[in-house]
Amino acid sequence: MLHPSERNHSGTGSTPIPLLQSQRRNRRVDIVVTKKRLFGRIAALSVATVLAASLAACSSSGGSNTDAKAGKNILIGMNSGLVPQFERYAKEFEKTHKGFTVTVKAVPDAQPDYIQQLVTQGLSKSLPDIIFNYDSLNQTLNSNHLLYDIKPWLDSGHDGLKGSGFIPAFLDQYKVGKTITGIPVSADTGIVTIHTALFEKYGVPVPTKDWTLDDMYASAKAITEKSGGKVFGIKTPVGDGSPVFTFYPVLKALGSNLYDPATKKFTFANEGGIEAWTKILAPYTDKFGSPYSLATNNTLLESGQVAMGVGSTAGVAGLREKIKDAWDILPMPKLNGKSTTGGGSYSLSISAKSDNKEGAYQFMAWFFSTKGGMTTAQPDGVIPATTDGIANGKWLTEAAPVPASFVATIKASVPNAILPNAIPDAVQPKVVPALQTAMQQVVLKGMSIKEAYTAAQDELNGLLK
Repeated sequence: MLHPSERNHSGTGSTPIPLLQSQRRNRRVDIVVTKKRLFGRIAALSVATVLAASLAACSSSGGSNTDAKAGKNILIGMNSGLVPQFERYAKEFEKTHKGFTVTVKAVPDAQPDYIQQLVTQGLSKSLPDIIFNYDSLNQTLNSNHLLYDIKPWLDSGHDGLKGSGFIPAFLDQYKVGKTITGIPVSADTGIVTIHTALFEKYGVPVPTKDWTLDDMYASAKAITEKSGGKVFGIKTPVGDGSPVFTFYPVLKALGSNLYDPATKKFTFANEGGIEAWTKILAPYTDKFGSPYSLATNNTLLESGQVAMGVGSTAGVAGLREKIKDAWDILPMPKLNGKSTTGGGSYSLSISAKSDNKEGAYQFMAWFFSTKGGMTTAQPDGVIPATTDGIANGKWLTEAAPVPASFVATIKASVPNAILPNAIPDAVQPKVVPALQTAMQQVVLKGMSIKEAYTAAQDELNGLLK
């Protein structure tokens, strides 16, 4: 859900295998739901350290499902903003799975509080059975033995759910070595919202889906100039420097990377990286995008202060309520013929300590089925992260009429999403702050891009063991 913010669901289209009557009796599934923050979700180093120290003796995801017997309660971890949705999903599940009682509860919104709760529950052996998880948190949770390896079930098609049905880029976010520790709920990608009414007002041609990054910048410059600075052509995509999904694909398109798993080094200040940061920061440095002082203002688009904004597919539903003038969405533009579409996801995972892994997985198998839970979830803006869901999902035929290009943009964006590599746990919490400092040095203090980002790269490489 680059949920509410912001940030994956999936479905094989298979009907879950029903339980035997003796297995179905007196089942209870408690689901705890929590909201994930769309692309700025990095765990605090101190919390990660606590996790490592306090959970070292906990059982890890062992890759075996022989102990997964159904019949005991299940607990999940997600945010209060998703509780109403999951309460509806739970009721639908109960209709076809007699004997189950699904209870949805809220857990802390703030990531440090949520992680600390997992630490406490891990120590008392009361961890949820189904854990709310997301791309940039998965490695931390798994390294602290909190997640169960569901790869054997996905490989065998247990309960009708097959790993081969998922779009690799999204499922790969939850792969650690030879294990799979989460199933992505919604294939959320970056898109560009076009305030069509403003383009028409200032006589600037409305962009088309086959545009380039240079085309986007040219349109933004034209709006800024023709409005006399009353309207910014674009809300500067890099924002305060934290939304990785906006800059990571640009780095990749120009031959760079954030962290290179092959060399085990940060490489974002190489030749391609400096070219990429020059492109990324252009709306700030050339002053045709919203200024840094408005970096965290999330109302510029609906208030008509900007003509374009980079966001995620999950935010479209909210914009339908907020933008009153004509508007539409387009795929992210190409750069050197390559995609600049970022993406992310949140997932459902099973706790390594759950005594009811079988029951938890059966709920997940139903939830991720195109003919099961996805039928209920897709009207909420969920885009199934499966090939079947993208090809045959309900979202294709039941999309709202506004924006007009919703279906076409999703179909073009999901297969081209560029998702970041995993970064070592010990250093991950330091990455975004280092990049934010580099950006501030350039935008606010006039330092050269090469000097600022080389310093950030050296700092992060110095932290690697």
